Amino acid sequence: MINLNSLEQNLIKLFKGDLPLYKSYWIYYVLGNFLISAPLLLVTKIQIQKFIYSFSLYLVINLIYYFTSCLGVWRSSQSYKGNKILSFLARLVVVIGISTTLLELKTIISIIYNI
Repeated sequence: MINLNSLEQNLIKLFKGDLPLYKSYWIYYVLGNFLISAPLLLVTKIQIQKFIYSFSLYLVINLIYYFTSCLGVWRSSQSYKGNKILSFLARLVVVIGISTTLLELKTIISIIYNI
């Protein structure tokens, strides 16, 4: 069973950028976001409109985690002492990820509100 206190401490460390770059990138950014976003792949347009309030809450929680992980990777990459190319690539992936997320969010909002 996961110790919630430990999870909370790791999320705070992630937000501050106190985790090593490999951990913040691979565990929290890649794996964590995949696990949280995976149910979105199974949702259809009809289900979104049918459960609009539940979906909206899920989307908000998903976005909060996503931007927290992006911030954590960005801050971890700034304090990274290893190869500067890895630090640059991590930040580049975050910028590209945020850009595509904002475009996808626009699409999701247009589906929800039939814009």
